[in-house]
Amino acid sequence: MPDVPDVTVVVPCWNVVGVVENQLAALAAQDFEGTFEVVLSDNGSTDGLPGHVPGWAARYGLDLRCVDSSGVQGVSRARNVGLRAARADVVAVCDADDVVVPGWLSSLVRAMEGADLVGGTMDVVTPNDAVRRAWRPGPTPGALQTRFGFLPFAMGCNLAVRRDVALAVGGWDESYVAGGDDVDFSWRVQLAGHRIGLAEGAVVQYRYRSDLRGTARQFRDYARNEARLLAQYRPHGARAPEGVSRADARWLLRHGYHLVQGPGRRGRWVCRAARLIGREQGRRTYSSAG
Repeated sequence: MPDVPDVTVVVPCWNVVGVVENQLAALAAQDFEGTFEVVLSDNGSTDGLPGHVPGWAARYGLDLRCVDSSGVQGVSRARNVGLRAARADVVAVCDADDVVVPGWLSSLVRAMEGADLVGGTMDVVTPNDAVRRAWRPGPTPGALQTRFGFLPFAMGCNLAVRRDVALAVGGWDESYVAGGDDVDFSWRVQLAGHRIGLAEGAVVQYRYRSDLRGTARQFRDYARNEARLLAQYRPHGARAPEGVSRADARWLLRHGYHLVQGPGRRGRWVCRAARLIGREQGRRTYSSAG
């Protein structure tokens, strides 16, 4: 039986053969002085992912294996299967199409000394051009993100958690399939009495979607699931900011000329409209969100 590693890194995967090697190379370059394994959680890929794993393990010198998380589509399913397959007591999660910096894992592990769940920070400048960055607001630098004036959360593409804690709260809710899953998971961990912390040096170069249609769809889905989160956690203290939809509608009317300007402004307008549509769809679906 191989020695138990200090950390298991879970990477959810779906048809990522063309992009995941950048992340594997970044994991191989970690300055972490302990031991870690990498688990690729294959969520129904059709690109032959498992067949590449032995070659990648040899090429990058990683303790690398693949587990089958097909059957239920979604990143939450992939994380949960990876979580259950992990051999280490600490489980870190990153995405296949991003790139972690060399100090990512060591920063997460240091932060875990005072917490049960930690989130890192995002570099959205390095991997994204100015047009794509203009489509969306960037994450708050040097801080965990929050929603609805409630608890902070660790983003699903950049976190570490104690395996027993994650299992005790039931892992990630697989019914969240298009956003909100990381918020829900983080809040359940904290409401169960566990501690969350920030690993500021655990930086992920986070890649935005490159097409406007896909980005707008993502904004719509995120906003729809935020309505679900609000309905679910309102009894615990989550509160919707007043007048957000009205403010968005006014902004869209006032800035309609952006549609005939450059791709950055046009994309910002389209994504904000998609967010408003998703929020209203979610409000109707989860009527208690108000």
